[in-house]
Amino acid sequence: MSDFDAISTPDDVLKLASQRTNLVDIDSDSWREGLAIVLDELNTSPAFTPAGRERIIDDAAKALERRLTVHGYIQKHPEVLETPIERPLFTLGMPRTGTTVISYLLDQDPNRRSLLHWECMTPVPPPTTSALRSDPRCLALLEEQKKILELVKQANMPLPHWEDADGPTECMFIHNQDFKGLSWDAFLATPRYARWLINDADMTSTYEYQKRYLQVLQSKAPGTWCLKMPSHSVHIESLLRVFPDARFIWAHRDPYKATGSLGNLLTLPKSMVLTPEAQSSMEWATNLKEQMSQHVARPLQTRKRIGDDRFFDMYYHEMMNDPMDVIRRIYDWAGDPLDAETETRMRDWLAAHPQDRFGKNAYTLEQYGLSVEELTPIFADYLDTFDIELEGAP
Repeated sequence: MSDFDAISTPDDVLKLASQRTNLVDIDSDSWREGLAIVLDELNTSPAFTPAGRERIIDDAAKALERRLTVHGYIQKHPEVLETPIERPLFTLGMPRTGTTVISYLLDQDPNRRSLLHWECMTPVPPPTTSALRSDPRCLALLEEQKKILELVKQANMPLPHWEDADGPTECMFIHNQDFKGLSWDAFLATPRYARWLINDADMTSTYEYQKRYLQVLQSKAPGTWCLKMPSHSVHIESLLRVFPDARFIWAHRDPYKATGSLGNLLTLPKSMVLTPEAQSSMEWATNLKEQMSQHVARPLQTRKRIGDDRFFDMYYHEMMNDPMDVIRRIYDWAGDPLDAETETRMRDWLAAHPQDRFGKNAYTLEQYGLSVEELTPIFADYLDTFDIELEGAP
């Protein structure tokens, strides 16, 4: 019998995380509702393979492990909460719009502070500035990743998304510790969780938790935060309640192409945990439409309220054609200096990371039960507002 077989409630997962960390105090109960929805689907649906169910529960326990350790660190070092987070820069937009590239380019600037993949996975103790990319935890994860990439190469399997251990990651992996992140939807068989997250979840607690998380990390490695997550778009009003002086890079792309690419991105995680029957009966069209419509509608509404000045519009076709021109314009908009050394680092990163270095991904809207005609009303206002170059049939 597996250790995970008897797990059915949020308290069961918390107990497992507590056993692994020897910590029992947690900062709030805001994570319970989202986890309860995930567990209910796991325990009532035949869609999951036994290994898939175990993987999701293990991921849930790891999320609470991080939350317990962050809270434990704050209890011992309450002074970290006294340092403000000022004028953070958030990159958002629809998924699959070039947000990863821009986050890596901005990370080449030593005057910016990125949320690095490895430190999001093991945040405590927080690293110092000098050890951000040489901490043993970072080096160990880099070695693990080398082995993974070798296996991927041998299998000749294209990867739709990859993050280096010492590179920037998404705020999603902080949000998932409050169980309010679309990363959980990536492993589920129905749109139920995504609908709750988009329409009903109180995201204020999630951004408050993210603020504390960042305060812990910046206590030893300070800087002006440069953060990234496409679905900040969906929760932008909650974000502004916690980070009222935030600035935004809004990544734009052909929404039909981005929708097909999101479906392609989600195919891999779902295939890792769902039965073949569940995968073939997925409600792809409904879920993709509901998610993507809010990724454009909500930031449009907020922009009307707070004005254009807080946003830089980054177009995917411009990033693909001349990324350094886009970077220079971002720096002009932000009022930040761009020195020659940083620009060289950015060019070197681009040269070392061509777009299809992990293989070319092929997909169509029809794979997910969608068509341009069906999506046209959803994206009409978005396409009328911005000068987006359409890329042809996805």
